[in-house]
Amino acid sequence: MLSRKIILVFFLILTVFSFGQCKTVENDNTEDKKSKVLMIQEDKITSRLNEDKTMSLAVKKKIKSGDPATFFEYTVYSQKTKEIIKKGSFRGSGIDWYDNTSLQLIPYTGMEQKPISDNPEDFLSSKNETQITIIKLN
Repeated sequence: MLSRKIILVFFLILTVFSFGQCKTVENDNTEDKKSKVLMIQEDKITSRLNEDKTMSLAVKKKIKSGDPATFFEYTVYSQKTKEIIKKGSFRGSGIDWYDNTSLQLIPYTGMEQKPISDNPEDFLSSKNETQITIIKLN
């Protein structure tokens, strides 16, 4: 009888001790979650010259947390007069010089979809959003 009481007390103490060792996870504050989602990281402005060094491309990147694509604000300046030739914005994965008088805007490519047709001519003739956009500058 005494050994049963000792075993029962031992298991009771062991159970209480086990539950006491469990760690609880603290809940994040809802305001902290909102501020994390709305946090925007702003990169520095980068500037690149074209091949003949007559124009300069200034690019400002904005990265939102949770959005895999980058938001670009770009401005093209004349090196001699410092006048703005072209100004715009673009959401994608990159922007750079295509040649001396053109910019290439590279779109963000997420999951690729299965083509509607196996004919490559149908794919090339369709409006494909994953193609690079070329902007001619005057």
